[in-house]
Amino acid sequence: MIKKLFLFATAAIFIIACNNTQTASSEQTAAAEPEVIAVMTTADFNTHPEDFVGKEILIEGTAVHVCKHGGKRMFIIGDTTEVERIQIKAGNEIDAFNVELEGSDVSIVGVVDELRIDEPYLTQWENELKADNPESELKIHRGEEGHEHNEGDPNAEFEQIDAYRAQLAEQGVDHLSFYSIVAKEYKVKK
Repeated sequence: MIKKLFLFATAAIFIIACNNTQTASSEQTAAAEPEVIAVMTTADFNTHPEDFVGKEILIEGTAVHVCKHGGKRMFIIGDTTEVERIQIKAGNEIDAFNVELEGSDVSIVGVVDELRIDEPYLTQWENELKADNPESELKIHRGEEGHEHNEGDPNAEFEQIDAYRAQLAEQGVDHLSFYSIVAKEYKVKK
């Protein structure tokens, strides 16, 4: 009788433990999925991008630049006279953006990302330049006109590092934030 009771109790504990593991796993999966936000304009995004970090958004704009070196970045603007471009990075689901997208109206679904530049970041970037590391992921690409002319020019990168340090000092902050969208999917609007 005690043996049967022991086996029954052991089986019950095992079943309860399995159910708890499935529930915890489901909750973790749900927590890992980004929150979806409705269609947003580039003006809305540029007003407070920090509010959207880690959230999935759908944004529309005009592609004004696609990086010719690999097509991993695209920059969009809205239909107003905005100066700020929004950087769109090709996520895991996208091989590359095609240069022919330039001038097209696009709709992008992606997750907002924040790049924080602080003194340790700048020091690491500087050290990689000094070590002649051409594969550095620390380079900051904002899609400015003529940026292709400075590709691979360490002096231009050292100047950029100095400019960021000056900006940190002028603003009296410990970091600068740059926001982008890591695209999951995109389509050309017709």
